[in-house]
Amino acid sequence: MARAYELTDVVKLVRAYGVLAGTGDMERVIAGEISRRWISTEVEHLVPLSSLPSKLFNTQRGRDLLAAEIFSDQDIDPETIDPAQLDIENLGKQCLINTNRLPKLEPSIHAAILAANMLLGVRLYGNHGQGMPSMTHDMIVATMLHGTLGKRYRYSAITSSDHEIIDDSYLFSWFGDAVASNVRALSDYLHNFELAIENSVTPDAPPSPEIATAVAAIEASRLRLTARAAGDQVISFLDAHSRAELARNGVEVDSDFPERPFLEQDYARTRIAFGLTGVDHYALREPLRNTLLMAVRDALDDPDKRERLAGRRGKAVHEVHVNLPVMEYYVAADNPNSIETVHLASLEMMRALEKGRRKSLSTMSAHAFRISAIAERVLGRALEPLIVTLALLHDVVEDGSARVTGYGHSLRKIQFRFGGPIAAMVSELTDSNAPTDGVNKAAVTLSHPHLLQPQEQYNFGSFTRTNLQPTEAGLPYTLAGIVIKLLDTVISLEEGIRDPELMTGHWRNSGARIYWAERARGAIVYPLIERLLLELKASQIDPKYYRRPHSVNTVRLRAGLALLDTTMMYLDLYATQNLAILAFEYGLNAVQRDTLISLFYDPNVNEDQFEARVLVDLLKDENLKESIKKGVLECIAHSTLYGKEATEGSPRNESTFKAYRNSALRRHAIRQELQLDSADKLSALALRKEQILRRFDQTIESQDGFFKPDFFASAV
Repeated sequence: MARAYELTDVVKLVRAYGVLAGTGDMERVIAGEISRRWISTEVEHLVPLSSLPSKLFNTQRGRDLLAAEIFSDQDIDPETIDPAQLDIENLGKQCLINTNRLPKLEPSIHAAILAANMLLGVRLYGNHGQGMPSMTHDMIVATMLHGTLGKRYRYSAITSSDHEIIDDSYLFSWFGDAVASNVRALSDYLHNFELAIENSVTPDAPPSPEIATAVAAIEASRLRLTARAAGDQVISFLDAHSRAELARNGVEVDSDFPERPFLEQDYARTRIAFGLTGVDHYALREPLRNTLLMAVRDALDDPDKRERLAGRRGKAVHEVHVNLPVMEYYVAADNPNSIETVHLASLEMMRALEKGRRKSLSTMSAHAFRISAIAERVLGRALEPLIVTLALLHDVVEDGSARVTGYGHSLRKIQFRFGGPIAAMVSELTDSNAPTDGVNKAAVTLSHPHLLQPQEQYNFGSFTRTNLQPTEAGLPYTLAGIVIKLLDTVISLEEGIRDPELMTGHWRNSGARIYWAERARGAIVYPLIERLLLELKASQIDPKYYRRPHSVNTVRLRAGLALLDTTMMYLDLYATQNLAILAFEYGLNAVQRDTLISLFYDPNVNEDQFEARVLVDLLKDENLKESIKKGVLECIAHSTLYGKEATEGSPRNESTFKAYRNSALRRHAIRQELQLDSADKLSALALRKEQILRRFDQTIESQDGFFKPDFFASAV
């Protein structure tokens, strides 16, 4: 049910982000909803340059890749490269490419983000530059949501049989009357609009200029995605499985221009939509007609010109985005804590990370949207637009870098677009090249005498006059940084919990997962948890706490308590799944697995007892070796009870697993300290753990189970 606090425009926007991520992240432009097998091929990994399809190198993106890798020591024009004259087979063998640099069909949720930013431009600068206040934030959110009607919301439950359906009742409950009514009115008109186009008749006039403008934005956004796919020529170098999947959906994959029918259709629909009575001209029709429509028309007239649609500066993306009024006129640096800056951040994130895929099911965009959505659920009244902006931008520099996506994003670009304070906050959330920097920063945060508000750390009245560096290990995290770091961890844990079968290689096994949770991410997260705990306890025991110059107000303290509770819950759920994986690796039966899990979480079982009953009696090496023979895991080093470099005959290294248990016991103690161990809360946590185990067992039993030794061999 809906929350008991005010349903502000920011809350509705953030909830819309969550619904988009939960209903449409498996959909791609042209392809529609794609299979999990297809998604598994997109999961981020490294591949040799020489293994890439030769057709890729005949595209602009491909030549850019050759220029960056083979001619890295030269300032060469990619257009002068002739791939046929290069020995790519030998030159590219030692060159590993992040697959997030390769063109892919764009997730359809990007169309909703584009449409929202187009309509925000109309609200601010439409009506001949005077602005159109009647283009309300409710109408913008409704435009984002219209395509989700009738779809399952995958984040409403762990198992698919329990997923909620997005319908009128759901929208009324979570978004209020205005948004729900606008979604219905927009959907009804779009239905009639599409029927008219199918029957080759002129669509009826829209009921209002706002509906007309929203329809035009929807159609133009869809065309932008199709145009990028056409410019990148993605279909021509998809693997055989993905091409076959497209062919089954009616796409002529062997055509010289397989995207053409979709480009023609979306171009025609956009032209018709732009002709509707009431469509705003100044902020929507004019900038898009003179960029996107003109470029698409040229590509349809002369297919050789479709390359102009692609690339970092392509006409289907760069020129469209930089000419949108929100990008051209709006000054985010003057309004860092506004809903308009949130929208602009979503556009910046989308254009920089459109090719980005995580090591799970999620696209980069959906990951950021999920962080935003859970921030609203956890923080409640403490949610501010600034937090949402950080959630959207936190990976843009790190994962939008030249080496990862080829985009070449930087903190300076963030500073130019959003101002120094936001850039500084993004910098503290951007991982540096030194893995220890984040750990050191967390340690500094724990030892700092008080929590820092962003306004204290960064000068919000002017540009930050510092040399921005990723992480900045010598400075503590601000409170906003702590919030995003913990919520980012929560969503990363959730991705691993929901879609473990899409993790590749050693990420499917206990070793990498537990090491990441305990030694890598845990080394950052645990000190931040302890720092929040110190603040919460100080507010409870010090009667003069609120007189302190750096005290945190009651609303934020409540949010901090909820944040701790949520973070610890997901850490426990992830640990439960990891224990199930470990039990499977060691061939334990159901009773033995229950014993393992029970002893792991029991604070009354001391270290000696745990070692004797679990490490000796249950987790026997002969069982692990048998599992290696069966292909359950590739080698002994992939188990958490052995080091990363271990080979057969190496001694056990149980230190990480023991530390992992101690961290779980510490969470148990923190719950007691904060009185989060009520019967209701513990019962709810136990139920969620049971759901995790049930979901894991279903995965094991399915034909696509991630422990099937041939799954990734046939999928990738």
